[in-house]
Amino acid sequence: MSEDSKNILNKLKELNKKKSLSIFIPSLGKKVKFLPFTLKQQKDILSKMPQDAGGLLVFNNIFNKIITDNCDESIDISNLNLFDRINIILSYRVSTIGNILEGENDKTNLSKVIKNITDYDYGDIFNEETLSLKDIAAKLSVPSLKYDEEINNQISKKLSKNASTQVIVSELFTSEILKYINTVTIEDVTVNLLNMNYYDKLEIVESLPGNFVKKILKYIEKIKNIENELTTVDGIKVEASNELFS
Repeated sequence: MSEDSKNILNKLKELNKKKSLSIFIPSLGKKVKFLPFTLKQQKDILSKMPQDAGGLLVFNNIFNKIITDNCDESIDISNLNLFDRINIILSYRVSTIGNILEGENDKTNLSKVIKNITDYDYGDIFNEETLSLKDIAAKLSVPSLKYDEEINNQISKKLSKNASTQVIVSELFTSEILKYINTVTIEDVTVNLLNMNYYDKLEIVESLPGNFVKKILKYIEKIKNIENELTTVDGIKVEASNELFS
């Protein structure tokens, strides 16, 4: 690389720092500075347009990396969660393309979604919650971006390119449950799934009794309902996917 090229790249880095975005992070309850979205990052997203039901895994992992690369403050990025990611994704979309998302028959103001996320009272939603049923108990929480990425990577490895939609959907269903479970306790034995081999913890989760899984699904539904509430404007649900940047 020529000296002129190096110099202009250094100038661009300095310019980007001056144009950083302040984005509200729900799990921290404050705004954090992020470097602006680059054309290369937008290109990476568009080059991975979903080909099947597992496409969202790829998008989320790409954006997890963008969040890590672009954060301009000393915070523990790994502990951010899906609510944080949604607001960062939408904030980048507004800053690069604009705040109006056009559908086939409607338009949505994404700034309203960002306001919903920023103004919402999250209470203790990010705290660990214990569910129990007779001799079994589990501690659950909204998964961190780091853990979300770990599980996504394992699912991607597990699924073959020729996997049917039904297989992909069933794996995503199981993994979504897995992401929210931190520990499982039966009588006096407790296992920490966060530090466990993927296939070991998957086997444990798949062996949970149906009536206990039902309680876990109700917890996840509660989280998803809040997400849906915050990302719905005038009856239109905004999906945080790479289609926002197309």
